[in-house]
Amino acid sequence: MEEEKPEVSNMETRIFEAAEELFLNQGYAKTSTGQIAKLAGCNQALVHYYYRTKDNLFDLVFESKVRLVVNNILAVDSPEGNLDSKIAGMVGAHFDYLKQNPKIIPFIFNELSTNYERLQSLITKLQQYPQSLLTHLKADLKEGIEKGLVREISEIDLLLSIASLNVTPFLIMPFFQKALNLSDKELDIALEKRKAEIIETILSRLRK
Repeated sequence: MEEEKPEVSNMETRIFEAAEELFLNQGYAKTSTGQIAKLAGCNQALVHYYYRTKDNLFDLVFESKVRLVVNNILAVDSPEGNLDSKIAGMVGAHFDYLKQNPKIIPFIFNELSTNYERLQSLITKLQQYPQSLLTHLKADLKEGIEKGLVREISEIDLLLSIASLNVTPFLIMPFFQKALNLSDKELDIALEKRKAEIIETILSRLRK
């Protein structure tokens, strides 16, 4: 049975979730601590008590979103199956996460483009990302290369290829849907076709 959290912790969580919703929907500049407090159902003093400043709260939300995007590239890390099925699962899991959270990518890119210091801070934090998360992928690629099944490629290059191909549809999706007058169902079909195309593109580039 899950342990119940104290009420103060619940309020801290509510403030974070309110900030997350507002930052994703309207960005850092248009969000105030007053709006966050109102949505969380508390006063501004509590927002400052738990998080001190809007900047601190935003940084926590922003970093959590970036980490989720990165983590979901590595969501499929099973020792079972051949390399193709592992890579296909990895690409598909990451794409599905972005599809279920379509506001994340525009949010990240918009905030990075308007704050160079935030970009530098993010790069520093990602450089400290635990290398242990890449262990299985690195070993799988090395084995595939030694067997002559895949071309020479590092795990970092592979992850960058996956990320760049998966991210792009969600940057242009609002324009794409409006320009072509697609219903939500039609957009969903188009995205599923795009996912299949990305998986095939990645696998084709891996083969010798």
